[in-house]
Amino acid sequence: MIFGFSDIRGHGVFDRVFTAPPGLINRHSTIFANICEISQPQGQPLDFPFQGAATMEIYNIVPRDDNSVAVRIGVHWDSDLNVRLRFGIET
Repeated sequence: MIFGFSDIRGHGVFDRVFTAPPGLINRHSTIFANICEISQPQGQPLDFPFQGAATMEIYNIVPRDDNSVAVRIGVHWDSDLNVRLRFGIET
């Protein structure tokens, strides 16, 4: 089941916390995530996934009892990039 996505900006290795809809996640949940760069062609929304030159990784995914997920992300580029993480949960 897909529970959503989040568009963020960043580079290097950094941590973020994302919140799921109520009652969906606890410490026993299995969470899946993927990562890609997104772009914004002229006159369009920032909503176009693509594979650019940067490498990106998801290092850790930690489900919590407060319905959140802590994620350690690596965006290997010298400046911030627009990134989309999409999350799924095994029920």
